Amino acid sequence: IQLIIIIPGLITAVLSNQFPRILTHSHNQTLNVSETAILRCHVKNLGHHHVTWLKYDSTMDAYLPLTVDEQVFYSNKRYFVSSYSTSDENSYWNLEISNVQASDEGIYECKISNRHASVAIQIHLQVQIPMTIEPARLHVEPGTPVELDCTIYNVNTSLITWHFSSLNQTSRPHHRDHFDFHEEHRYEANASKSQLIIRHAQPYHTGLWTCTYKRQKRSAKLFVEKGYLIEFFSSASRRIPTSATATSISK
Repeated sequence: IQLIIIIPGLITAVLSNQFPRILTHSHNQTLNVSETAILRCHVKNLGHHHVTWLKYDSTMDAYLPLTVDEQVFYSNKRYFVSSYSTSDENSYWNLEISNVQASDEGIYECKISNRHASVAIQIHLQVQIPMTIEPARLHVEPGTPVELDCTIYNVNTSLITWHFSSLNQTSRPHHRDHFDFHEEHRYEANASKSQLIIRHAQPYHTGLWTCTYKRQKRSAKLFVEKGYLIEFFSSASRRIPTSATATSISK
């Protein structure tokens, strides 16, 4: 007669040791538009299990499958899985996205699961879009009209916002309504443009003007000073060599 003793805790421990592990840690990854994203998933002891890539869908509040092993279910042909092994225990199952677009931004999950256990890591892909602000630095006299142009390329959006931070510590604070400015948005030549227009710049407009789109920001420094142009031309004339001045006079 054989006596078999079943110890549930021991069986669970053995099963957990046999289950694959994902050695890649969850992290953020930032790329520029049109680059190739390689989301790495380093797996140890995969055995006969399957690796699934999923993407979080905020509208459904759920992760939707993109691939299982090397089979791609997503209709976008820019997505594919590259897999290779470096040893009997270690393998890589990388989700690659060519020509990354703003729509590819989101949370991706590499997951291995069965009816008894699962492991997963998340990679938050952030896509940087080309963005400029012009001019980046500007000195003007009080009463001068000012235009700051913020441009985002390859995206049609009106979600560009402007923020102001004063650099003039001595001036009294002014409410936004008193700034005497307005914004204009337009889309042209594959670029979204937001123009900040100050009709009559005043010293209290001196500060950092920042345009923002999602996490991206670009800033311009504006200085409104009385007598700045006089001082500028005066200092410029002082830098002209005496010989050059004499030559110009003789001519």
